[in-house]
Amino acid sequence: MPDIFRWWEDEEQLKLLARRFEAVRLGRRDFLAIVAAAAAAGGYACAPTQQPQQPRPEEMGEKLAKEQVFRTNTEQDPASHDFNKDLYCGGFANLFAGLTMFDPNFEVKPDIAERWEPNADGSVWTFYLRKDSRWSNGDPVTAHDFEWSFKRQLDPRTAAPYAGFLYDLKNAEAVNQKKVTDINAIGVKAKDDYTLVCELEGPRGYWPVLTSYIAALPSHRKSVEKYGDAWTDPNKVPEVVSNGPFKLVRWDHDKVYEVVKNPNYWKAKEIKLERIIVPVIGSAASQLAYENNEIDWHWRVPLGEWRRVQADPKLSKEIIKFDLVGTFYLELGVKYKPWDDKRVRQAVAHAIDRERIASAVLQGLGRPAYTFNPPGWWGFNPKITKDHPLVKYEGKDALKYLQGSPYEGGRNWPAIKIYMREEGDAPKAAAQAIIQMLKENLNMNVELEVMEPRAFRGQLWEHKLQTVWIRWYMDYPDPNNQQYQVFYSKFTTGQRHQWSNDEYDKLVSEAKGIVDRQKRAEMYWKADEVMLEDAAFVFVYYPLGVGLLKPWVKGMPKTMDGDWRPNWNIFVRMYDSLYIVEH
Repeated sequence: MPDIFRWWEDEEQLKLLARRFEAVRLGRRDFLAIVAAAAAAGGYACAPTQQPQQPRPEEMGEKLAKEQVFRTNTEQDPASHDFNKDLYCGGFANLFAGLTMFDPNFEVKPDIAERWEPNADGSVWTFYLRKDSRWSNGDPVTAHDFEWSFKRQLDPRTAAPYAGFLYDLKNAEAVNQKKVTDINAIGVKAKDDYTLVCELEGPRGYWPVLTSYIAALPSHRKSVEKYGDAWTDPNKVPEVVSNGPFKLVRWDHDKVYEVVKNPNYWKAKEIKLERIIVPVIGSAASQLAYENNEIDWHWRVPLGEWRRVQADPKLSKEIIKFDLVGTFYLELGVKYKPWDDKRVRQAVAHAIDRERIASAVLQGLGRPAYTFNPPGWWGFNPKITKDHPLVKYEGKDALKYLQGSPYEGGRNWPAIKIYMREEGDAPKAAAQAIIQMLKENLNMNVELEVMEPRAFRGQLWEHKLQTVWIRWYMDYPDPNNQQYQVFYSKFTTGQRHQWSNDEYDKLVSEAKGIVDRQKRAEMYWKADEVMLEDAAFVFVYYPLGVGLLKPWVKGMPKTMDGDWRPNWNIFVRMYDSLYIVEH
């Protein structure tokens, strides 16, 4: 097998893949499992395998309910359901089907494309589309739909915030950046109705991975051209046309929307659910809605309810717990006072009790973090423990680091505010605990502002936020993803954080090219020490997710290791396998 098709072992390929996700500025997810799946499959991208059939309910002694209706909430009313234009629309992703899709193990599987193949070096990929799938209005799903949709996303007039996701296509970046004016110069072409050719900027062994993500979903050209941005709103068009497992039939804004099964989707007969009802219920009210039987799947149990849920004899049997494979951390913006003084940053690093946050505040839904790389993954630094002098919790003794600064003794603090995105009460509770610890130990008064996610992302990348409480979900199991992609300060196209350190940049940049694994590890561990000594970031905890599922809902996906895999960012096809039994 050519090296390019073992892209998960190629530093340059991994770096390019990570850049695609940087381009969309998403909250990161455990993409490391995709890399592991690729390695395990030994080249699945070239020779996709058939998905195993799930046992039928009757084979498991279950009786299907007459009404296959499933209910789950969304915390905010969607802006639209047009993922082809706006990845952040908050809509229902299963209205659409891409060329490929992820299974629960993050392996790439056939969807609208039943097979695909690369040329000799992986710079051209050809997808062969199935002929047994149609749009919900009966139109055939063709290669022309994907060519048009990819070009629509990349057209600068569309102003798609995630257009960079498709920059691997030849001339895509040049067209999107208005350096080339001919939209047809982009390297995607329908050879015929059912053959799509993707010509890339160079060898890209991971291209089928990108086509599996929701940023590569198509749109219905006739609907877009006739109705414009209103094409996914059933209140404004006669029919919302989609090509995925479901179609949108009702949308009462700020209240509820409903989807029903699309009988024209190629595997509609395998899908049990006939209708999904999605009310708009915020995180503060969702627990009560679940307990009142208003929803069947509650995907974010509030931290404030966690102990009660665990102790409840009924609810405790309905828990779905899953690893988020990431890290929550505090960024102390070095361009702002008081964080421009390293002594202040060091004081904060020693004033936060991570063990107490993980156990008492998060109640076990997080593990203490002292470095960026979680334990159990390649790159974890065993030298940095809770007793390490750079991270050890010192309580009120942390005031000693302020000696000689304008804030000696915990006085003269300027206004300080921590900014975070809205994402449930567990991260918020941890932020509030940090604020309390800073008050108790450093006499520091800190405010917390919870921002709308899109506004937060924009201001983060523009370095407009004084103090940031944020998380990162890993993309692939190599410290290059965490320590280089997140904190390297010399990218020409943007920098996630304000901090810059030449020694750190040199270490993580050179480590990419080191073959000897132990030598690479030592370089990353040295980079850890450089970063922690400068104290611009305080790593606090590694998060876990938890939800609740009604006992009459069966088929929740699991990984090959037996771990639950609900919908979450990368895997979004949970509804394909769910079904309702009599109760």
